[in-house]
Amino acid sequence: MRYLSQICSVALIFMLGACGEPAPAAWTANLDINCKPQDPLDKTYAALSPEKFWREQEYDMGNLLKAGQKNLEMSTKVLEDSVSQKGEYLQLAQKAADDLGLSGTARRDHIRDNIDRYNKEVDAIKQRLDAQEKALSWVRKCTNAVHQELRKLNLTPIEYDPEKRPM
Repeated sequence: MRYLSQICSVALIFMLGACGEPAPAAWTANLDINCKPQDPLDKTYAALSPEKFWREQEYDMGNLLKAGQKNLEMSTKVLEDSVSQKGEYLQLAQKAADDLGLSGTARRDHIRDNIDRYNKEVDAIKQRLDAQEKALSWVRKCTNAVHQELRKLNLTPIEYDPEKRPM
């Protein structure tokens, strides 16, 4: 029994060590950051049924690409709206300081704190936008890699259609 637990432990360590670095956009991706099968199960599936595995990856990359483009578009709009509202935000901070009856240094500190909070929010939006752009570039790179794998199998890439999931 003791030997069995040791063998299982070694096998588990080996399996976990075989996993590649996770992908940046990988909520459904079975590919690692290098666009190869991510874990031992995916590697086994890709070896046993390469046509089916790569067709599914092609469909998943299409899903990720559409979702990533939509997220990027929405985040860009949110950033543009936030940047255009800085003047309004400043006026609201000034009005709030006036409503609180603040003057002098306390008023300036109150306004500065509110503008600092606004700037942090805008910076957070910019960071999310950068992360989304990075994820989208990974999806594009892996889409090309998946198409190359399909061509190696003498299969032609199919244009993404959300209604048509490969079997």
